Amino acid sequence: MKKQLFIISLLCVFYLNSNAQQCLSSGFCTNVTNQHQYPTTTFSTTSSAWTTVSAYMNADNYTLFNVTSGDTYEWTYCEAYGGVSTGWDAQLTLTNNSNRANLCFSDNGCGTNGNAPYISWTANFTGVVQLLTSVSNCANNSGAPYNTLVWRDASGTTSSPSSILGIDVSHYDGTINWTQVKADPKVFAWAKATEGTTYTDPTFTANATNATTAGVLIGGYHFAHPETNSAITEANFFVSVSGTYIGSCKFMPALDLEDPSSGPSLTSSMTSAALTTWVQTWMTTVKNATGIDPVLYTNGSIASYLGSSVKTYKLWIADPDGSATAAPANIGGWPTWAFKQYSWTGTVSGIASGTQVDLNVFNGNMAALNTLMGCSTTGVSENKATLNFILYPNPANDKIIVENISVNNQGETITVYDMQGKLILQQPMQEQQTEINVAGFTSGMYFVMIKTGKGVEVKKFVKE
Repeated sequence: MKKQLFIISLLCVFYLNSNAQQCLSSGFCTNVTNQHQYPTTTFSTTSSAWTTVSAYMNADNYTLFNVTSGDTYEWTYCEAYGGVSTGWDAQLTLTNNSNRANLCFSDNGCGTNGNAPYISWTANFTGVVQLLTSVSNCANNSGAPYNTLVWRDASGTTSSPSSILGIDVSHYDGTINWTQVKADPKVFAWAKATEGTTYTDPTFTANATNATTAGVLIGGYHFAHPETNSAITEANFFVSVSGTYIGSCKFMPALDLEDPSSGPSLTSSMTSAALTTWVQTWMTTVKNATGIDPVLYTNGSIASYLGSSVKTYKLWIADPDGSATAAPANIGGWPTWAFKQYSWTGTVSGIASGTQVDLNVFNGNMAALNTLMGCSTTGVSENKATLNFILYPNPANDKIIVENISVNNQGETITVYDMQGKLILQQPMQEQQTEINVAGFTSGMYFVMIKTGKGVEVKKFVKE
């Protein structure tokens, strides 16, 4: 991607969108008619994953939340995070539940029609806050249609020293040793799968297969040519090549939207409406074929040019400032970003010396990434079985059993890694089944690599 985007980045006009996340100091709604507590629960969270408060919110509901001083909390009706704002034009007023002091107000920040509020607030006390929902002009309503409110503890979701890092690759990066990539450590990757309507990257299948075996989360990306081709044709071609690697609890597919190397720029050759429609059609076609929403990769200039209808998709923003910790300078009107491509000139173990590698960072922790991929703590997705082993129980509390259901592989090796690629445990395999003590493991997801003379199989399990 860096080959085409280098010149473009020099031409971009960067700005910081200040209308998405809000904590306004005026506009508070304090006397909404018939205001009452709903839901009646006082909510608590330490998770950076978005959680639904209620899908039946009206404009006169207030909700109580426990907060801890120093943590940053976010509330929104934005569709990009699981909220719903289409019922009516919502507003949010945040107050201290003890003394009724006004803390934050948010009105039109994001959402399908730009009418959804999005509060981001760092608590300066430990206690309970009240969040009041109103409709425009501090009015109330009742009954259907309802809106959906979501919230999270966003502390630490901006990149930190323990950031979730990844790469994106293509045939330009040559033959890759994915075990070394995993140990670098890189958690996720995108590999180029297709371009236009006929080109398949010759390294895609090997990259996808070997990355999965090594325990790197990997998805395919498609380089778009909206200036010449049908969105449906390109989407169907992409699915025909990469569909095997798309599914729940797998790394998401991505649409690579950037200017063609031969020119002209997409913003000069297509209207905003036409380009937005093309992207929406491509995304919808892939979703209908696979059940999975793709991620959109682009730069700030194109992101700003696109219409609001596609700004509900997760954004992978190109901003090669060299920093895995700084927020992107321009996210083009998106309420937030999911991934940032922060370098085009990185070096990564397992990729040939002298090769400049694209480096990426996820805007969240591992729990948030698992949620984004649709992973749950039951029925965890695995790679295709090739060696006839089963692993149970899953989730596990104190131990897991790896059972050999076909052949004798006594003396072979079982290795356990955490999601950062750190070696946690290694022990020999027993004749029929091997018991692994996980009582001392911290809660989370782990990879179990089973290596025999017949190959390598990777399974996942969740430690509760």
